[in-house]
Amino acid sequence: MKKIFYVTFSSIPSSLPSSLQIIKTCENLSKHNNDLTLIKPGTGNNKISIKDYYNLKHDVKIKEFSYFKKFPISFSFYLYCLNCLIFILKNKSDLVITRNLFMCFLILIFRQKAILEIHHDASIEGRLIKFILNYANFLNKQNLIKIIAISNSIKNLFIRKYNVNSNKIEILPSGSSIKINSLPKINHKKRMKIGYFGSISKSKGIYTLIKLSKIDPWNDYYIFGGDKESISKIRILNFNNNLFLKNNIPYKNVKKKMLEMDILTLPYTKIVKSSGDVDDISKYTSPLKLFDYLAVGKIIISSDLKVLKEIINNNNAYFVKNFENIYEWKKIITIAGKNRYKNLILGKNNLVLSKKYDHSTRSKRYLV
Repeated sequence: MKKIFYVTFSSIPSSLPSSLQIIKTCENLSKHNNDLTLIKPGTGNNKISIKDYYNLKHDVKIKEFSYFKKFPISFSFYLYCLNCLIFILKNKSDLVITRNLFMCFLILIFRQKAILEIHHDASIEGRLIKFILNYANFLNKQNLIKIIAISNSIKNLFIRKYNVNSNKIEILPSGSSIKINSLPKINHKKRMKIGYFGSISKSKGIYTLIKLSKIDPWNDYYIFGGDKESISKIRILNFNNNLFLKNNIPYKNVKKKMLEMDILTLPYTKIVKSSGDVDDISKYTSPLKLFDYLAVGKIIISSDLKVLKEIINNNNAYFVKNFENIYEWKKIITIAGKNRYKNLILGKNNLVLSKKYDHSTRSKRYLV
């Protein structure tokens, strides 16, 4: 049994995709006979049970530094890192996992074994991290067991830009913990429910769906994401009968709502911002919602981003090549509405493909 500490800076529980992936990774590593503790700041909604919100089947041990009430930045960032480090050294770890470059660097200085997961370029990091990356070469240290990259694109970037040994990096795309027993029935009615789940950041494409609802009154459009205040602001400016704006829902309810949809969408814009709108991740992303979409065996219509085709192709989705053009989206939706047999094939393909990308399988490969 390995004693593992997972250090996160994310708010848990929350609707952030990073939080979902982290807690599901911890759940499955714990389930696979590891003594794992998740170390987190005191952010997140403390009125909600983590286990209930994420529908966890296995308990995850938590060490919370509750006096960090906001996301640690500036001085509090380094103070939080120091607290995590002291706790880890005091409790003698076999392995530390993190998605933070500076935390990883600290762990390696103290000769601890580590795994680093990377999701985007380090260009958004502070000057200290950039200096360390350029001159310390710590990403090739022996005690850094491996680097987990969520896409081939991000792996190639770190090899090229930061001179990381290619054998050090393993590609592990995101995954889903949703499971269904059989393929959902295809809707044979003319009117379709077209859904989007996730961040309501402009770059993730919700305004594509809002515009579509205005020029396509023959179908219904559903957006699940954002807090009550954000959704209210959008609703005031965009009120039409076939547009349904919903707040974020707990992950345990996501499967039910996705299964109610006929089409699920990935309407990305050309520049895709990460959480906090600080970085363009359009070349590197491996969106969690894609894997949930696959897992419910639904039809997918997606912006034609190259990185998404590391996972899906024309056997899994309809792609909108000119995805900044709203009429191209309407054209593809019309085509999808008329090809119900093809939709059945796509749904079957997606269900089969989803078995390759689940959180349980992903976490097992973490430690191989």
